[in-house]
Amino acid sequence: MTKKRKWIMPVCLLLVFLLLLGLYFILKRKNASEEEAESSKIQVLSVESGKVEKFSFQTEDESASFSKKDDEWKNDDDKKFPVDQDALETLLESITSLEAERKLENVDGLSEYGLEDPADTITVQDERGTKNEILVGNKNQSTGDYYISLQNEPNTVYVVSEDLASLLPENVMELAESESYPSAASSDVVEIKVDKTQGSYDLKLNQDTSEWEVTGEDGITYSAEYQNVSSLASSLTGIVYSGLMDYSADDLSVYGLDQPAAVIYLKYEEEKETEEDSSTVSASSEEEEPETVEKEMTLYVGNQDEDGNYYVRMDGSSQVHTVAKDSLSSVLENNSVSYWSSSIGYISVNNLKSVEISYQGEIRAIQRRAEKTENEDGEEETTVTYVSGETTLDTDKTEDFLYTAASISAQSKDPSLEAPKSAEFTMTVNTESETFTVSYTSYNENFYLAVDSEGRTGLVNRNDAEKLIEEYQAIWS
Repeated sequence: MTKKRKWIMPVCLLLVFLLLLGLYFILKRKNASEEEAESSKIQVLSVESGKVEKFSFQTEDESASFSKKDDEWKNDDDKKFPVDQDALETLLESITSLEAERKLENVDGLSEYGLEDPADTITVQDERGTKNEILVGNKNQSTGDYYISLQNEPNTVYVVSEDLASLLPENVMELAESESYPSAASSDVVEIKVDKTQGSYDLKLNQDTSEWEVTGEDGITYSAEYQNVSSLASSLTGIVYSGLMDYSADDLSVYGLDQPAAVIYLKYEEEKETEEDSSTVSASSEEEEPETVEKEMTLYVGNQDEDGNYYVRMDGSSQVHTVAKDSLSSVLENNSVSYWSSSIGYISVNNLKSVEISYQGEIRAIQRRAEKTENEDGEEETTVTYVSGETTLDTDKTEDFLYTAASISAQSKDPSLEAPKSAEFTMTVNTESETFTVSYTSYNENFYLAVDSEGRTGLVNRNDAEKLIEEYQAIWS
């Protein structure tokens, strides 16, 4: 048994060595095959992209011709066309570096390859005047490859994996230098104004309270819901142009921009740039708030194209772009009510002076008293009590009621809802800075109709309203 065991380890090591050796030769052969396949690929054009001086293409829907002079590309048909130099050079690099998987020679008929009357043609001419015209044919549905040929090689077909047709622009404007949408952070927006035929609204950040407010077509200003405004600001500052349609639009009516469907105005703050050397900034100045400047932009929204995208133009620009429907749909569909605050009446309990409640024909008042004292360590403490007349109320029960009242919000607010002449439950709240009244009345099996602190009607979940009333009743039990 001892001798047999001595042979186990050498045999295992030998097997592992042979396995690794076999794997090494398999990988070596695979790499060699890949290198051979790579080296066997055929260069279609013998011209470098940097030496191309003329380029043109023609598709079923578009054609264009460009010439290079003094290292700058120009559109032959429109000298004012703002050619995107990088985009054109990238396109030429893809075309001139094209390699074929196979080369079919002595081909009798080109029709079966879609090359007898090709839909797309590409022409490049180098600095010596040598012209190469590429004819783009069909796709082989079995292999996924494409057929192309050169005009000066009439009986030769190249099989390529690259879809040349997809490289060509559907619209020549794809080769134009496009303006970028202005860059702004959503958190820096301080005003959004949307003017349209019906349902215009203006959202402003109140600099005194740091709260958003919304003004509708009726000119009345209400508190706005932060989350809804923030979402709108993110949508508008995050817009990306889908495409350039016209670099110098002379007739805006083509795009519905002579009478825009909407005009969107944004005001935002941006940190002011200073020439002061950062190394000389004192420690005290580093702690100061950075100085900001206000900036504005106005976007005109026109018609929609066949895909639903909107034509847009930035104020001061002659370029017309498209913007995805989803980027603007909510902006255009919403009105001032869409941004109303859902709060019924926020109560800051620490600032509360008193609250008067009317319920079931009885009116009761609750006063909050805060007494400041000094403890044994000399620290100031505040003792809060709630009283109704001469009766001291249970603090926990009273604050449960007040905090519930502060947290209630409407599931929806609707100006068409009529406030009842006599409400079921009414609260008049007095704080250090304001006095307001809110009311609740049973509406149906699911909702209570509430009138908020600004007089707006809305629907509140029935469970929330009933909990409020129950906690009020618990104070007196």
